[in-house]
Amino acid sequence: MGAANSFGSRGVLEVSGASYEIFRLNAVEGAGRLPFSLKVLLENLLRTEDGANITADHVRALAGWNPEAEP
Repeated sequence: MGAANSFGSRGVLEVSGASYEIFRLNAVEGAGRLPFSLKVLLENLLRTEDGANITADHVRALAGWNPEAEP
């Protein structure tokens, strides 16, 4: 599991006495306008961000996705 938390997205959800680690997408600017499929990928990047293989730049690049961009 990644160790970096560049966007402060890591949190804990308490449910019936159990604790779950969660990653809040709203901590990343632009995440709210992404289609659901890309939100799933963004959450994965936040979860695995380690500063080496997955960096904050990778997260920003996905959050900045432009559907009108040329391939």
